[in-house]
Amino acid sequence: MAYDPGIQQYVDRTRKALAEMGDLGSLTLAQRRARADRQAALMNEPYPASLAVNDTYIVLPGREILVRVYRPRSDAPLPAIVYLHGGSFVAGSPQGHDFITASLAFNTGALVLSVHYRRAPENPYPAPTDDACEALTWAAREAAMLGIDADRIAIAGDSAGGNLAAACALLARDRGGPRLRMQALIYPTLDADLDTPSYLHNTQDAFLTREAMAYALESFLPPTVGAMRDDGYALPMRAASHAGLPPAYLLLADHDPLLDDGRRYADKLRAAGTDVEMRIGVGMIHGCLRARRLSAAVDMEFHRMCEALRKALALPEPAERW
Repeated sequence: MAYDPGIQQYVDRTRKALAEMGDLGSLTLAQRRARADRQAALMNEPYPASLAVNDTYIVLPGREILVRVYRPRSDAPLPAIVYLHGGSFVAGSPQGHDFITASLAFNTGALVLSVHYRRAPENPYPAPTDDACEALTWAAREAAMLGIDADRIAIAGDSAGGNLAAACALLARDRGGPRLRMQALIYPTLDADLDTPSYLHNTQDAFLTREAMAYALESFLPPTVGAMRDDGYALPMRAASHAGLPPAYLLLADHDPLLDDGRRYADKLRAAGTDVEMRIGVGMIHGCLRARRLSAAVDMEFHRMCEALRKALALPEPAERW
């Protein structure tokens, strides 16, 4: 199947911009991170005037967690979306996901907290998951300071961040964490099974390969923590139970090697009685939300997700879109 025309335009533009950086498999860790930042910067835009953006920190023993806060104009406490960025566990940042998270705040009307968790391989599991859950707990605990309605919180994330978002939903259920209104999982990494049909037969994704995912998973779950591969908080597909979780919205892409991760997880959630809405973007690739300005189909899928989040968080439709 061919790419959506806007996706093809995005792929061509991105490949041209990244050509001098070389093949992903040949890059050092620092080069991988620089490449991810350059790819993200291609689609960045200035913030809308009505959106206030600032960085803050969660202070913990021995470390701080950077959180970028996107606040729509409001005189009342706002619902919140805690967002975990993608990057194959080893790259990515709130700055690199700026266009996605700013758009999410503007088009839902929710306050968005974009979390810069510790990254592998320097900090393998459980460090990224711990930071994600610390941020979710902090958002509820410091709701008054942040101007958040603590009864209306959702968790969201893309790719590796989708893994962390799903893990946060499980941990919140199991450890008395905040009661979440929704988990929005965008082309998430949920298992370490590299032999699903979408891994084996989907060779058409422009930027994500089976080999790249093997590197990502080995960085997140190296041999020294190999037993953690049976830990359902590390790999949410393998959780002992998927009952009692918040409603889920899964946005997937048909050219993505991770497609079956999302489909299989949706099946598990439904079998456990969890409400699930799943969308599979036709002609789309992993990371396609970055192509929203070029692809009307991606833009439509993004706004469908925003609509689901607004409904879950009891927010009105905005007067305009951005």
